[in-house]
Amino acid sequence: MTGLTVANLGADLGGRPVLRGVGFEASAGEFIGLIGPNGAGKTTLLRAICQLTPASAGEVRWDGRLIGDMPARTRATTLAYLPQGQTIHWPLTVRRLVELGRLPRLGPLSRPGAADEAAVDKALADADVADLAERETPSLSGGERARVLLARALAVGAPVLLVDEPTASLDPYHMLEIMRLLRRVAEQGGLVIAVMHDLGLVTRFCDRAILLNVGRVVADGRPKAVLSAERLREVYRIEPDALEGLSQFARLDGA
Repeated sequence: MTGLTVANLGADLGGRPVLRGVGFEASAGEFIGLIGPNGAGKTTLLRAICQLTPASAGEVRWDGRLIGDMPARTRATTLAYLPQGQTIHWPLTVRRLVELGRLPRLGPLSRPGAADEAAVDKALADADVADLAERETPSLSGGERARVLLARALAVGAPVLLVDEPTASLDPYHMLEIMRLLRRVAEQGGLVIAVMHDLGLVTRFCDRAILLNVGRVVADGRPKAVLSAERLREVYRIEPDALEGLSQFARLDGA
């Protein structure tokens, strides 16, 4: 079975341990919500999986192969990573920005072909930004920019999609649409791991939740089981009934 293995992973930032002995396995077809309070190590974990933050211990493998031993191009077409709060530095059109997601699949001096154009068209449509294709990126709102950047990550066509707070800055309609899209990516055979703070969306859309606290995995399983009353009190410092007040809009369409 195609899968990701994270074994005894540790990472330090500024000389301070942020991840400690993190381990889990994830398979193609799963949609995993990576949850935990601020400072738990969620973003650092995604970055360490991608080799963007050096590991102080442990290893990460895809299909049995060490991610760190992969050539850069292979790694870039295996793991698509969308960080939170990403800035667009150049005034490109939306279509051109999304096309940049295909760069790891192009040889030196080669131009995008029909398969690349089709992948870009699909990513634009899936992220609901096809109507923005000719817009200049400086004219985008925060929510539009978030969806365009997700489209660029989708255009890579990688088997693993790592996204950090993909619903930030989105209105309720697009928040639900992005979660449905990520759900479809998993149903079509991709592995999706998303850092999430909205626990209501995690319980509705994710197959599985991995709960981090102080750099360690404290629970891993079905979201409703992971978010037990005891863990809500211990990790999030809230009472269970507080969860009922989160993401009320997520149930407006009958879920």
